[in-house]
Amino acid sequence: MIKKLYVFFSVFFIAYVVGVNLSYAGFGITPPYVRNTSLTRNSVYEQQILMVRSDPSTPLNARITVDAPTIADWVEVLEGDLIAMPVGAKKVPVTVRVTVPDDAEFRRYSGKIRIKTAPPPGSETAGAVNISLGAQVDIDLTIIDREIFDFRVRKIELPDFNEGHKVGWLYFPAKINFGMRIENTGNVDVAPSDVVFKIYDSTGQTLLEETHHRNRIVRVQPFATEDVVAEIPTRLPAGSYLARYSIYNQDDIKQEGELTLNILPYGTLQTAGYGFAGLSLPHKVSIILPILTVLIIIGLLVYRRRS
Repeated sequence: MIKKLYVFFSVFFIAYVVGVNLSYAGFGITPPYVRNTSLTRNSVYEQQILMVRSDPSTPLNARITVDAPTIADWVEVLEGDLIAMPVGAKKVPVTVRVTVPDDAEFRRYSGKIRIKTAPPPGSETAGAVNISLGAQVDIDLTIIDREIFDFRVRKIELPDFNEGHKVGWLYFPAKINFGMRIENTGNVDVAPSDVVFKIYDSTGQTLLEETHHRNRIVRVQPFATEDVVAEIPTRLPAGSYLARYSIYNQDDIKQEGELTLNILPYGTLQTAGYGFAGLSLPHKVSIILPILTVLIIIGLLVYRRRS
């Protein structure tokens, strides 16, 4: 034991005397896995891994190797198999994409992604002892024969907007652009099935209007997070109101809450409201019916002339 300690301290003493620089810095990854238990055929799943080091004073290259023979064709590192960690960078992201083929068996798959670091060629300091560090990412995937329609609402946004307005006898309602950040937690494209606003007076005692979204909300791809907008009409005049909203996934309410709704006088903001699509059914009929009548008369006149 004493002999081993003597050798150990002797090495460091010699290194100090001759000026050898021992280069070492902690290295790790987070999270240390690529895991998904709800993939199905044709699913595309991406997960970000962070490579982290304690000392960014020297450049490093990270060599990425996928060790998953059964699913090697499914797994791709978007940044490539050689990723630079420049001076000053403590964290460098690695994006792993999994693309499940349409003939994949419904079962569990596993594998590993190995990461090994080394100084870039020509960057080694003379007399330095460089220690190569590495890490391992465990791959754990399950392909299931079931479609999952589900999402999580990460954020909402409700900007101010102009009140509706009249053109002749037609009333064009105001448009509520209700922003939502949707995280798809299922394995197929998904969007809220309904967004409902119940609008009360400022005290929240009297219900003035209940209104639903009218646009086709953009669907979010599986495992992705995107900002989408529900367009909701309101015929209330300018003023401040209390709105109770509900975001639905079929019969399930995914999120509900209360918001202050500020409707500004028409023309205050340079934003477009509803066009023809926002008109009430009687107003739509009042436009379409005369046009159809004129077209029918023209058609009859043309028919009589030809006959």
